[in-house]
Amino acid sequence: MSPRRFLLPLFACVVLLVTSCATSQPVRNLASDASLIKPGQTSSQEVIHLIGEPDQRQAGGNGQETWIYHEKETSWVKKAPLVGRLFNPHKEESLTLVIRDNVVASSRYGSLAYNKPGWDKDFDWQGDKK
Repeated sequence: MSPRRFLLPLFACVVLLVTSCATSQPVRNLASDASLIKPGQTSSQEVIHLIGEPDQRQAGGNGQETWIYHEKETSWVKKAPLVGRLFNPHKEESLTLVIRDNVVASSRYGSLAYNKPGWDKDFDWQGDKK
């Protein structure tokens, strides 16, 4: 049997696997989006152009408004048994912007990762010394 007989199906499987992960929906990366916003300089229209409409709006006094952007990773690959741990941990991100007079007054980015080993799981340093 020739090696070409095995290479063509293998190549086809790889192409199918890679293209099945592609998405036509734009992906937000709040960490990099947060770096584009300059408090005191970026207007609310620029924010909408850069990131899109906020997921939540909260009205405040004196023409102040709080915009909240929220992302939660829900990739099926990350949930797959055994293989999912090889990829980035499941995490949530949020970007909170305070808009005053149509200009960003302040911004705050936060990230929370799940499935990361915490200090409470690391008891090696507490070993029993006999």
